[in-house]
Parts: sequence; C-alpha cells; structure tokens
Amino acid sequence: MAELVAEGRALTIVGLDLPAAGNYSCWAGGVLLDSIYVVVSGTREEGMNVSCQAESYRGSFRCSWAGPRSAVFRARLTLSDGSLGEWVPASRRRGRFNASFVDPFFCPFAEELRPLRLQLEGLSDTSYINFSSQFFIRDIVRPDPPQELSVQRLGEHLHLAWAPPASWPLPRSYFALLYRLQYELPNGTQADKYVEGEEETWLWDSVQQVRISCRDPYTSPAWSPWSPWHGTGAAQQRRLRGL
Repeated sequence: MAELVAEGRALTIVGLDLPAAGNYSCWAGGVLLDSIYVVVSGTREEGMNVSCQAESYRGSFRCSWAGPRSAVFRARLTLSDGSLGEWVPASRRRGRFNASFVDPFFCPFAEELRPLRLQLEGLSDTSYINFSSQFFIRDIVRPDPPQELSVQRLGEHLHLAWAPPASWPLPRSYFALLYRLQYELPNGTQADKYVEGEEETWLWDSVQQVRISCRDPYTSPAWSPWSPWHGTGAAQQRRLRGL
C-alpha cells in the first residue's frame, strides 16, 4: 500500500500502486491552488491480446487489441526501412481498440528481412500503458474470400470456376493461392478438395452445394473466410430424373 508523506507544501507518494492513483489537489481554504493526476506507469503485456491482419501484400493492415474501458490509445509503426511512422489515434469498437497502418516502403516482391514493430501507448484513469509487438506482414496475411464462384453442369460432372479476391495482388503467376473447396454430398456429409494455382476444377454432379476459401500456399497464414454456399441444382436434377 502506498504511503503519503507531507513535508511543507510537498506531498510524496511512496510505493505508488493502483489504489493510490488518481487526482491530487492542493487547496487553501476554498481556493484550488494546483492539481495533478497521478497514474501508474509500466509495460503491460498480459491481456493486451494484440491481433494484426493484412488482406494481401500491399503493405496495409489493421491491428486491434484489448485494453481498459477508460483508456485512450495511440499507435505507431516502425516501418520496413527502419524509420518511425506517425502516431495514429486508436478508435474503440465492440470492446477492442483499432488502428490502421500503411507501410509505404513495403515491397511485395522482396523478401522481408526486418520485422515491423508496433508500439502502443495508452492512458487510463489509473495507469499509463506502453506495449510493443513485432511481426512480418507475411505472417499476418489473411486473404478475402475468392469471388465469382460459378457452377456449370456438364454431363455427370460439375465444372467449377472462380476468381481470386479483388484485393489480392497481381500477377497471379507470382502471387499464387491455394484454394480449398468444401462441398456437401447427398447424405449430408462434407468433403474438401484442394486446388493450387488454378481457378477451376471438376466435381461429380451429385454434389449438393459448394463453397470456397483460400490462403497463400508458401507461408502459413490463416485461411480466408468462406464464400457463401453455392447450390448446384443436384437435388432438382434427381427429381426431374425420377419423373
């Protein structure tokens, strides 16, 4: 527990802790002479839960993290060339703080040799928070879902075609994607098929519906969100055959 030691007009807080943080005022009768707000300073790592995500290799990404409800945060990035970026104010949404960044020196065709460093500063009603995190963009890439999924029935097979996410960089020969097709069979079971570097494939016509996801095949980032389920019309075809 903190101890307050008064010597003349000076007040010393010995062993400052969270219960002792807050506003301190100096009064002469009913006149306020001075005031100061005292917080506990330190580096906080536990509970920050910093998460960063990039849609592609364009050098832009967003980060979110947890923090005290009463806190105000700002964030700054050490760029890929080693220089310091400007401080960015963080917004709060759904219980988490958020900030977006762009590294203008990032080159998607070059190997990442130096990690980016994210620095967070926050001030709450009881404490000053200083936290940093390092990462490579290649480790935080999570593409958007593939687009324009189409299904065409040809005989006893289904021809599936799709396009990469609109946010994915070009050329496709350099920025290949690994696609994961998930499809549902007549008995309700689901199966997966993986396709790398291509934007079409074939399935048996008994498949009921299909959806698709993707990721970079050369690193280990997360899979993209799934596209919506796409019906194949197989059930209708079976009904017509039974007539």
